[in-house]
Amino acid sequence: MHLLKPARLFLVPLLAVLSCAPRAALTPQAAFHDLKEAFRNSDAAGLERQLSRDSVRTIRRMTALFSRMDERQLDALSEKFKVPPERLKKLSVRDYCALTLALGKGSNVVGTATSRAIVGIDRKGSRAVIRVDNGMELPFVKEGPYWKFDMTGF
Repeated sequence: MHLLKPARLFLVPLLAVLSCAPRAALTPQAAFHDLKEAFRNSDAAGLERQLSRDSVRTIRRMTALFSRMDERQLDALSEKFKVPPERLKKLSVRDYCALTLALGKGSNVVGTATSRAIVGIDRKGSRAVIRVDNGMELPFVKEGPYWKFDMTGF
């Protein structure tokens, strides 16, 4: 019983610190790095976590359009993306991210930009644009204390 008291003294503060750890990027640079890691690791869940609320809404609207396509359109899209038509009709945001990562190897604008070095950051209030060494720019937006990737312009 006496061994548990010292353990509790150590565990309680440790749990408090861990529960206060940031759940997302606190700077645009950190958000860029997290986005880079998601692309590097083909991590759909990681990519989904990096998206702004508006980006998530945009993806949901886009995937809802898939479910309303006629059979011919859906078959063409299915063939292009190499995804069964029934799956396209029910894409979640994470599924869309996974599809983006799978299709984007070497040709995805965001994936290409995140593989480059940051050369500048233009920050105005809750918006930031990160410029990389090949001239590409990626927009980020602050949501609460966290910075998120804003793909609504892509």
